[in-house]
Amino acid sequence: MELKVNRDNLPILNQFSEPDFVDCVLKIEGLASDEDYYTFHMSASFEGERVGADVRVLKGIKAGFDSEMNLTKDGVHNKGVFFMRSGQESDRLISAIARLYGMDGTGLSFAISESFTAIALHQGDIDLEREGVRIKIFGRDSDPDLERNYFESFFNVDLPNGLVFWNEKDPDYREPLLKALGGRR
Repeated sequence: MELKVNRDNLPILNQFSEPDFVDCVLKIEGLASDEDYYTFHMSASFEGERVGADVRVLKGIKAGFDSEMNLTKDGVHNKGVFFMRSGQESDRLISAIARLYGMDGTGLSFAISESFTAIALHQGDIDLEREGVRIKIFGRDSDPDLERNYFESFFNVDLPNGLVFWNEKDPDYREPLLKALGGRR
């Protein structure tokens, strides 16, 4: 896979997007860890501007499926991934995503912090430090109004190569995702 980057070596945010699906690629910067989580900043370039946000990913994430592809109870991680605002760069990220979705991104402010339920789309043992991990994240999955506020996306973390692939699951989730991650200033 050849990655298009800008002069600052940041990937072009939407280079893998298609007309009906918005797929984003971001570079992992400042990777740190504590007992429970990996923490990093993810950033990219969009129309000449740096965009990004801070992220926390559960260190001990387990495979979501058994050998027969049945969902495992201990593979569902409530608060498995967090997105956190890192300033204007995050506001530019959520505005860029809104524009890529064909919506008005003017005046959006990235949420201070939003947690997601996470399921690793794998079987067997997972080692985030040594391999890329495909994760499906579920936003607002405990919300009383699931029909209006629930959303899903794919958040694939590749620590060894220093990249994140944040991919759209379904265009129907665009509005709830923007509502959760980007309020108006």
